[in-house]
Amino acid sequence: MFLRNKKKHTVQQKNKIEQLENEIDRLNELLSCSEKDINQDLNIIRQVFDISGLGYWTKSLHEPLLTLSKKAQEILNIKDKNTITCEQFLDCVHPDDVSLVESQINSLAKDTRSVEIEYRLLIIENDTREIRYCSTKAIRTIKPDVNQSIIIGIIYNNIDIEKTRREVSKAIERAEEAERSKNTMLSNISHEIRTPMNAIIGFSELLNIGNLDFEKRKDYVKTIRNQGILLLKFIDDITELIKFESGNVKIAKTKCDLNMLLKEIQVNANQQKKALNKEALEIKLMTPDKKNLIIYTDSGRLQQVISNLINNSIKFTEKGYIEFGHKMPSEGKIEFYVKDTGIGLSKEQQKNIFNRFAEEEIVKRKYEGSGLGLTLCKHLIKLLGGKIWVESESGKGAVFQFTIQHEETPRDFHDYSSVEEEHLPSYKWKDKVILIVEDDEVNFRFLEAILHESDVQILHAVNGFQAVELCKTINKIDLILMDIKMPEMNGFEATRLIREFNKKIPIIAQTAFILEIDMDKCFSLGCNECITKPIDIKEFLEKVNDFLKE
Repeated sequence: MFLRNKKKHTVQQKNKIEQLENEIDRLNELLSCSEKDINQDLNIIRQVFDISGLGYWTKSLHEPLLTLSKKAQEILNIKDKNTITCEQFLDCVHPDDVSLVESQINSLAKDTRSVEIEYRLLIIENDTREIRYCSTKAIRTIKPDVNQSIIIGIIYNNIDIEKTRREVSKAIERAEEAERSKNTMLSNISHEIRTPMNAIIGFSELLNIGNLDFEKRKDYVKTIRNQGILLLKFIDDITELIKFESGNVKIAKTKCDLNMLLKEIQVNANQQKKALNKEALEIKLMTPDKKNLIIYTDSGRLQQVISNLINNSIKFTEKGYIEFGHKMPSEGKIEFYVKDTGIGLSKEQQKNIFNRFAEEEIVKRKYEGSGLGLTLCKHLIKLLGGKIWVESESGKGAVFQFTIQHEETPRDFHDYSSVEEEHLPSYKWKDKVILIVEDDEVNFRFLEAILHESDVQILHAVNGFQAVELCKTINKIDLILMDIKMPEMNGFEATRLIREFNKKIPIIAQTAFILEIDMDKCFSLGCNECITKPIDIKEFLEKVNDFLKE
């Protein structure tokens, strides 16, 4: 989208330049013709000047006054005065160029040739001196009587055309840079998808080997799972960036027990280092002595930032430790840090570290990861009212630091969050019928497995067309799980058609589309609820139960 807008702007600027230059050429041709016979229709010529947007002035040889068009008045900074004397006109000209302009105008009184001169105007407005660069193309008409001859001049501001040319040049540079960024991004996306998919597909094939022992199978399954998580993380990062660029990311502030949040992050970080076979790394949490520091912020986004920074440090640290924590709030802000003993960053790398898909990282990076985590951190911290920076030396580790606004919890704030259940509840829907509309066989089997213990009866449609037909022919359907992206007829269209003859049956969209615009479309067409993939089993069962118990 960014590249398309830049190209469109470049084309518009080029067209603007071409239009201006064509208008000047047309007027020059007209004036050249007028040297031979301009007395045909002076009013038409003036209309052409007005349409072109260029300034013009006229002067009879036997009169001392110049008649100015509105554009000429604007260029000369003469307000509410359409006639001036030659002396007043020359007063607007830069002193160093007065003799040139004066001699050229006087020469037109002697013969009928045309002149074209470039000169400077010296405009004084509100005690400010401004120099404008102008050009004038002037001719004298041919009349039998010299005293009836008229001098006509076009006056235009050269700086407008030069400014447009510079804007076009800059727009072209930005478009070329956007093109390079797009190619770099596509290259990196391909790399980040194909790398884990290679492991997932490869180890899946190895699992088919009949004589594999249990430990190897267990190890292969673990690898497939970890690579799947890595791939999903990359897709989430891309989606988050799209949301930032479209302005759809919002902050939801709640009460946050900061030290408890950091301890939870430490537990997750230890799991992450274990998954990457870096169990020798020590994850240190350092916090002030004060306990139960409650702040008012988006705890989910804060956790996302700190976790991204720690995961980044784990990735680039082979031995030693990673330390993270915060300092006591001061001056309305609270400062966090993540310190590691990893490979560090050069001065040049530090300049680009928060930019997505830096070329140096694409070419030289040998570590796994999307390269988007730090970019997301920068965006999120900005939304949280802070800033981020890094201090590092190549080979000597790095310290990432950031601040966010420190706010006290408003007195009128009410926390409605419920305590999460420790065990997955058991549901029984023996007399209920669920229609699963899903074209992907693996995803259907997954939903079937989730619902197996509930004793619910399951119908299966592989596309929207089959779903509509089943709803028309079977009266006993208590709930529809509608996939959105399907062949022949997608879930959007199927939902719309079902709602034409059945307004009551609950429809839950289960989809990989997670943008707000897609969610809004689901609800506008008649879905009662949306569940995003990958599906959270507990959330899924709770939402299904909400509809089946009614």
